Amino acid sequence: MSIGRSQIRSLVVAAIVLQPLFAAPKAMVADETSRGSAAGEPASVILAVQLDSPDFTLREFKYRVFYNKSEIKKIPLTDYDFKAAFTDELLTALSEDKRMSYRKQSSDEVVDVIATWDRKVNPPAVNADRILLAHIQEYGAFTASLAADKFYMTARFRLINRATGKKLWEKKLFEKIDLNGNVAELQANNQKGLKEGINKVLEKLCGKLAAEIRGANM
Repeated sequence: MSIGRSQIRSLVVAAIVLQPLFAAPKAMVADETSRGSAAGEPASVILAVQLDSPDFTLREFKYRVFYNKSEIKKIPLTDYDFKAAFTDELLTALSEDKRMSYRKQSSDEVVDVIATWDRKVNPPAVNADRILLAHIQEYGAFTASLAADKFYMTARFRLINRATGKKLWEKKLFEKIDLNGNVAELQANNQKGLKEGINKVLEKLCGKLAAEIRGANM
């Protein structure tokens, strides 16, 4: 069966008209997390930090012949803002990741880290593509009569899409370093030893976290 010139012309016109309809979905498909990169710019990220307690935690383990005893003490650190120190250190470490542009919350941006993490509330309408939720569960030192004393810090992190709340990445970290001397001595001179020790722990943890994010496929 032969096709006439008029039929061929009709088929060509139909193909030209229908082509955009079939091609459109490909152009419309986009990762919901790539708002910043779509414009050739890094995705903007707000760092939101929340602490379970602002105080230094001292965990003492005392071994006995027939039983073990543990005590937990809270030590307020004078003239020291752990949250601010951690935030500044983490932002410095994250600055090496050029895929995203990180900043701290402004004074008028409120992010309930735990409620957002647990999806009890929607992510706040802040000016960012993503939110890095940082939940500091505890920091301090543990001492034991039969083990080495340590400074430590435990925290969990989750990167979410600001618009949808979708989890993009997650990690929990525990870091520790040796505690030189005893806690009583380290509290001397305006708690200088405690502050220096915990600063070293948070620097170590922030460096590891930044490396984990840089190595993540996002």
